[in-house]
Amino acid sequence: MTKSIVTAAMALAMASLGASSAFAQDKGTVALVLGSSGSPFYQAMQCGAQARAKELGLTLTVSAADQFAADAQIPVVNAVTAGGPNVAAIVPTDMQALIPPMRELAERGTKVITVDQTIADPSILKTQVLTDNKAGGGMAADALAKLIDGKGKVLVITQPPGSLAQDAREAGFAETLKAKYPDIQYLGPQYQSNDPQRAAEIITSTLSAHPDLAGVFSTNDQGAIGAITGLRQAGAVGKVKMVAYDAASAEVAALKNGELQGLIAQSPSQQGAVAMDIAAKLIA
Repeated sequence: MTKSIVTAAMALAMASLGASSAFAQDKGTVALVLGSSGSPFYQAMQCGAQARAKELGLTLTVSAADQFAADAQIPVVNAVTAGGPNVAAIVPTDMQALIPPMRELAERGTKVITVDQTIADPSILKTQVLTDNKAGGGMAADALAKLIDGKGKVLVITQPPGSLAQDAREAGFAETLKAKYPDIQYLGPQYQSNDPQRAAEIITSTLSAHPDLAGVFSTNDQGAIGAITGLRQAGAVGKVKMVAYDAASAEVAALKNGELQGLIAQSPSQQGAVAMDIAAKLIA
């Protein structure tokens, strides 16, 4: 098994495209299954994949469930299996639950790779396109600690357990705090399931219980967007420091106007392009 590592880099704002598309070429078929529809991160990944697929002459279809959840994504993967593409590039929403449908896809002859996230059984994969999420969580801890002068209460807003990337970001954050910042009290993770409204509620309820909350780390863009709303509602913008993952346009605007203070930004468009490069090599 080969591993492709895409280093963390600042993402570019990309135009939003629809949930599926195809380029009529003749050099092989590729299916890209995103983590969810409507996410700026995955829209950027789609843009990068589509542009590179067109350059390579690949016929690309893109699909996504409405929610970042295994029960919503499994039917999408099953539909890809029925279509029988040469290669499938999948952002698995759960490291365990997606193993059976992805194994069936591979057993039917499709070469399977993962992008952004991965699964607990990589033996069925040809490769994985990943960033170092644990290191990114550690970067967030260092940045937030500096912003709050190494003391105070902090919170993580993340996905429910099961997403390898989100879990690794929280783990890297928690381990770095424990190892380096004894005066920071970690309140632990709370889960927003890619729902900005839920993230806003987490912020307001936490501030009710802990009015001295000093900092927040959000492990993805949807959590960050909701957390910004929650800080506004609570009148805590600037008082509570925030560092977040990704670089959605709303996050970049919030960074510029001081509503959040730091972004750990990957390049989803690059991830999509690298996935297409790998798909072309696998087909060849």
